Amino acid sequence: MMRRTIVATGSISEAQQNPRSRGQRLVISAATLLAAAGIAGTALAAAPAAHADVPSLYPLYTWWNPERGDNFTTGNLNDENSATAADYLPIRKEAFVYETQQPGTVPLHLFWSNSRQDNFSTATQVGIDSAYSAGYTHIGIQGYINTSQEPGTRPLYQFWSEARQDNVVAVDQTTIDSAYSAGYVLVRVEGYAPYY
Repeated sequence: MMRRTIVATGSISEAQQNPRSRGQRLVISAATLLAAAGIAGTALAAAPAAHADVPSLYPLYTWWNPERGDNFTTGNLNDENSATAADYLPIRKEAFVYETQQPGTVPLHLFWSNSRQDNFSTATQVGIDSAYSAGYTHIGIQGYINTSQEPGTRPLYQFWSEARQDNVVAVDQTTIDSAYSAGYVLVRVEGYAPYY
């Protein structure tokens, strides 16, 4: 059985109140969380500490910039710092991404269009080709997501708004509902993201 390690950076509201907490990361194994809650069995309580071969996860957050009318999904601390510097407002945690490539995962790529003022996250070749053909610039890899649905994962949906010229990826039902109510159209499933 594979253990997963969750990398927590605190809640977004904590990060807004205390900017120094944004740079501090805490690696917590599932066994540690269970033991701290007092619900771990003897075997779990005695589980070894996280090792380099245990995949670590990073939160996938949705941000919003009302001036640009742009959603921005972040999957690493550098992207979060970019969102904050560009006056994006944190909305919610969507899911998680793997910090390193794992078997059965693909990169979640971040693209930027200066003409549209749009951030675009995609993990499919169709999405990558669409980004380049629309004049987007590749910024980097945000993390890694599964190519098929595994236990503990949910679909990462890609939405598009022609009126706003904006892409948004969503896992959380609130984001999905908000996208539909704002007139976004479902484009595709990019992959499957760990969801806890």
